Amino acid sequence: MHLTLRQLKIFEAVARHLSFSRAAEELHLTQPAVSMQVRSLETAAGLPLTEQVGKRVYLTDAGEELARHARVIAQQLRE
Repeated sequence: MHLTLRQLKIFEAVARHLSFSRAAEELHLTQPAVSMQVRSLETAAGLPLTEQVGKRVYLTDAGEELARHARVIAQQLRE
């Protein structure tokens, strides 16, 4: 699976906010750009990472696991 730090950063923000719009706002991106990056990440993973019901975003089990790893990587990059 090939993924970029940018995709991980975007996904981590989506996972933290459980919102594509709030993640986009935080990262100074458009909501469609965030959605596109998450979709690209899901394609690379071969698994759905999020599930959207109405306006609510939920993480799948695979999404929860990736979010944990993304948080660790983000923390290590901040140190």
